[in-house]
Amino acid sequence: MSSIEKDRHMEFSRSIIEGVEIKRCRNNPHEYKAHVHNELSLGYIIEGSTDLTLNDRTILYGTGDGVIIPPLMTHRCAPKDTNHWAYVMLFVDPGYYGDLVSFNQAKKLTGNQVQKLIGFIEQLLTEQIPDTLENILIELLIEFGEKDIPETTTTNTIDIVKTIHEYILNHVNDVITLDKLQQITGLNKFTIIRNFKKLYVTTPAAYHLQYRVAEAKRLLSKGVDVFEICEELRFYDQAHLIREFKKMYGITPVTYLEQLKG
Repeated sequence: MSSIEKDRHMEFSRSIIEGVEIKRCRNNPHEYKAHVHNELSLGYIIEGSTDLTLNDRTILYGTGDGVIIPPLMTHRCAPKDTNHWAYVMLFVDPGYYGDLVSFNQAKKLTGNQVQKLIGFIEQLLTEQIPDTLENILIELLIEFGEKDIPETTTTNTIDIVKTIHEYILNHVNDVITLDKLQQITGLNKFTIIRNFKKLYVTTPAAYHLQYRVAEAKRLLSKGVDVFEICEELRFYDQAHLIREFKKMYGITPVTYLEQLKG
């Protein structure tokens, strides 16, 4: 058996987010016929290239390109070389987003949008907390979706978003989920994220994490033990705190303390 044949695989896995699946394929020679998916399809090419026929048009996709295919849109892949062909697809049940965001046209993703999709799919394979992933998924769907659904940001909505901000500041030690914020505000998850980003540039989950890291830095400077900080601020473990601390400040907590001591 050749090394290419050994490396051939196609694998589906279910995400911890209800209604989301991942498909990973490499060098699989199965016949590529015209077909449809019930789900919204988002994917990117790891290796190789393909002609992708969408209804009446054909577009060339190469390594590093991404694609969005709306539910029930007929499409067909024609890889240039199935021995050097790898891609990842994310399938999202339309019931997840309903009429809160719209996908009617196929779309090619490049550059930063592909990187965001890759980052999310990689996190989807390792992250154990559904709410963390859901924040990112909704953010992606809002960004990738079409802008044909009017949503007016009223003074009342702005006030509610500010209330969410205050809630985060007053509950730094608590677990804050989108379900909880939806319950408190009466707004749907997409409206919460869309409007929170307008005011605070990021999602509620990302903002809460940043605030926890900032609070961890303050506690470190006062001599509080790292283990106690992890317990108090609900980090999974010390590795989680170290990773997020370094993302924000460029150094580890230990290096930070060493530098403070001179």
